[in-house]
Amino acid sequence: MRILHLSNLYAPVIGGLERSIATSSEELVRRGHEVTVLTLATPLTAHDEEIGGVRVKRVRSVANTLLPGMNADPAKPFHPTTADPLTTAAIRKVLREGRYDLVHSHDWMMYSYLPLRFGRGGLPHVHTAHDFGFTCVKKTFARNGRTCGGPRLGQCVPCASPQYGRPRSALLTTALRAQRHRGIDALTAISPAVAEGVSRGRLPGDLPVRVITSLVPDGLDELARNTPRPAWLPDRPYLLFVGALGPHKGIDVLFDAYRGLVSLGEAPPLVCIGTPRDDTPPIPDGVIVRHNVPHPEVMAAWHGAAAGIVPSVFEPMGQVAVEALLAGTPLIATAAGGLADMIRDGESGLQVPVGDPDALVAAIRRLLTDPGLTARLRTAGHRRGLDYTAARVVPQIEEVYRACIATAAR
Repeated sequence: MRILHLSNLYAPVIGGLERSIATSSEELVRRGHEVTVLTLATPLTAHDEEIGGVRVKRVRSVANTLLPGMNADPAKPFHPTTADPLTTAAIRKVLREGRYDLVHSHDWMMYSYLPLRFGRGGLPHVHTAHDFGFTCVKKTFARNGRTCGGPRLGQCVPCASPQYGRPRSALLTTALRAQRHRGIDALTAISPAVAEGVSRGRLPGDLPVRVITSLVPDGLDELARNTPRPAWLPDRPYLLFVGALGPHKGIDVLFDAYRGLVSLGEAPPLVCIGTPRDDTPPIPDGVIVRHNVPHPEVMAAWHGAAAGIVPSVFEPMGQVAVEALLAGTPLIATAAGGLADMIRDGESGLQVPVGDPDALVAAIRRLLTDPGLTARLRTAGHRRGLDYTAARVVPQIEEVYRACIATAAR
């Protein structure tokens, strides 16, 4: 098959969505398919190239050409919730020049393809929801720290204004609410939680949502075992967090829990690997923070940890948790979003409520004092992590492609 992916961002930009698309694209190439990714050009990545056998075409948009002020970070332009005329023209040109069998979109860049779907040269279209962008311009489907009760224009605009500013929030929200998503032939979501959020959006007819998880490359377990232990890690048992150092990832709750452990005199070092943010809370004594750690060292750090902690408030799927499981890390995670499906409490990890530092303290103490439980979680967690690897997920994606193409040909 010849597949055209549409993605707002792509490598070398680093993020869960971008890593997932790159992993699936490169695995599809290895399985004999031809894959092209069409993505927005940035000041640092303006030219077409080939990465891992995947052709990457970078195209213009109004935001990155005529109105660059729309983007807070020019290196990470975002597509709006409606068709971008320059991007639509670029997609049309690429489709005319190539011989593709199918278009697979992954984010709001979909909206620049929908006007072309039923026109001359339109192709069968698969869309994968990686977050809650179908129903929420913040893509979190959360309001005031809790799951949103449902999208309503009057509450969505003020809710998203702190993130975008009120004028941009109003434009994005109004355009999103106007979408009917006609032109999607097959719809998938990366977790049951995301599928539930998508089902609240405006979909054509009775279009079903199939859950196909986000994925990680094969061999991460071997990478974790075979990478030498980084010298910067403590020489005694430690706890590990990996992710953005912001409240949306529960870092404030983790820090509160760690202070509680310290007060009990039972605190091993806490290592945090991640990206600092403006809202990163004060870092407690005894916490080791590392930035820009190469991925092999991250996997080695997971492998050596006494316990891994994923205290996210909102998590569509949780690739970082998959990496921890594959590394054989005894894992504690909140029951947030896709984590609730991934972690089976007491089997593949321990689950704690969102935003509960006391429950987190109790779970950490339980792992540190129960070697039998720790050993069981390492083994069962690794088995669970394998469900999210390319070898198991990409065949499911191929199945969706074949069915979508066959249905469109009728």
